[in-house]
Amino acid sequence: MAAGLLALLTGACALNAQTGIAVGAGVTVAVNDRDGDGMLDAAEVQALIAKVFPPDKLTGGFWDGMRASLTAAYWARDLDQDGKLSVAELAR
Repeated sequence: MAAGLLALLTGACALNAQTGIAVGAGVTVAVNDRDGDGMLDAAEVQALIAKVFPPDKLTGGFWDGMRASLTAAYWARDLDQDGKLSVAELAR
């Protein structure tokens, strides 16, 4: 899957950067959307961040800060303040 994703993103980025970002946002939602509503909720964002930066392996203040910063960055994109992140919000 990683090779296919890389090829997809590389091909999309060849079109333009915004297309690549939109594709990446779509893949992020598709892979991490556990309830199938097409958006990421708080639990799904938390699980995504924990998957990338596992708190049981990456411990200490630096990593706690990294996870907190990423969480804040995701929620800064929740433009309609509905507690869910759409593909369009992530792609902005």
